[in-house]
Amino acid sequence: MAMGDQQRMRGQRGEQYLCGLGYTILGRNYRCSRGDIDLAVRDRETVVFVEVRSHSQALFGDPLASIKQRKQRRIAKAALHHLSRFNLHDTAARFDVIGILGEAESAILIHIKGAFELPQRGRGLYA
Repeated sequence: MAMGDQQRMRGQRGEQYLCGLGYTILGRNYRCSRGDIDLAVRDRETVVFVEVRSHSQALFGDPLASIKQRKQRRIAKAALHHLSRFNLHDTAARFDVIGILGEAESAILIHIKGAFELPQRGRGLYA
């Protein structure tokens, strides 16, 4: 199986997990010049921007640890673009991260709600 197919399958597992929690998928793989968002979902009245990270083996480290501040800023910029594009300015939003470690049914999935905050104006987001 090709590497892209394996990553897609792990991403689908994260999506299935969120749907099982009652989240509604709003969009997948949203891309703009400011960054990208793996999943945009709705959790009741909140729009949730989800970054899905996966590693096939523990040898590659914790997938959650790979989301550094620079990546968080890019996700936040893309989220602001998404909120603006879909006229969701007054909607509550948060950033979740799903880490998947391993393959197929034996993979471990970790979901961190509110993994990071939207950086405030003047703190690097708009730079």
